[in-house]
Amino acid sequence: MPAPRVFISSTCYDLKYIRENLKFFIRTIGYEPVLSEEGSVYYDPALHAQDACLAEVPDCQMFLLIIGGRYGGRYRGSERSITNAEYQAAVTAKTPIFALVEKTVYDQYPVYNSNKGNPSIDEKQISYPAVDSVKIFDFMEEVQHQAVNNALVPFSDFEEMQSYLKQQWASMMYRFLASAGEASRVGGILTALSNSSERIEFITRQLIGSIGDPTAKLTVEFYDFLFEHDVIRDLATWQLHPSPEKVLRHPKFEDFCGGQTNIRVIEEKGSSLTYGGPPFALSRPRLERNRAEYTEVRKELLKRLASKNIPVDQFLKG
Repeated sequence: MPAPRVFISSTCYDLKYIRENLKFFIRTIGYEPVLSEEGSVYYDPALHAQDACLAEVPDCQMFLLIIGGRYGGRYRGSERSITNAEYQAAVTAKTPIFALVEKTVYDQYPVYNSNKGNPSIDEKQISYPAVDSVKIFDFMEEVQHQAVNNALVPFSDFEEMQSYLKQQWASMMYRFLASAGEASRVGGILTALSNSSERIEFITRQLIGSIGDPTAKLTVEFYDFLFEHDVIRDLATWQLHPSPEKVLRHPKFEDFCGGQTNIRVIEEKGSSLTYGGPPFALSRPRLERNRAEYTEVRKELLKRLASKNIPVDQFLKG
């Protein structure tokens, strides 16, 4: 039975145990891990070993990027690292990317951004204990500056990584199942499902579609609508667990975040969104966009409730 293939990209030696844990975790959910140090990568005799790894990326359904404190070896004929080259191959192939970075590295990234380009400071004299090269920070910036698929999430240990990936992959599966436009892709993915809990989740959603309760059906529709919007994905990144009920209870974006004091504007060039909080930090343009989009999203939820003649209070109680 075919299974989704997950390409694991990172430096090997410093993240050896993380890679091993990820390999077993991915196998437990019925997916196939692809690692350069194992036989899952086909090393075409006609290609350089590095190019063989890059050629494998488009044949994978997901790309898992792990950034640690070592920059790693360079990709031949380039100043980029091998990991960076693999990442670029995934971007080119439009493969879903899940990027994580060690928390110690992530915590020093704002310091690097604050000092970069400052003429009164000799950047070469600044030491960053968490990394062996500031190119790692440039790589992080490259990930975050992508127009889409640009989340970069810090982790302290494998348990945090596992929890995040479970949540993200479950959400991705839900989107596939909920979107009629993805019907043809769902058929292929369903054949790859080997985990019984995934099958149960699918059956549950089919049952929801078959029952007569209009509130239950509308809730599923609302979730599908919400996660089409960047503001909702940002709230989810901050682990604020956005839901239709919470959006309806909070008239403004700041209210959802717990008040204006829980929001910090990042003025540094190149910064856009942080993943910790409160306070939840984001750039001023992103804040303005989120405010406007949140208002429109909430208006649409109210409009859909009204079209179904379902009072807001009744929906919130249901």
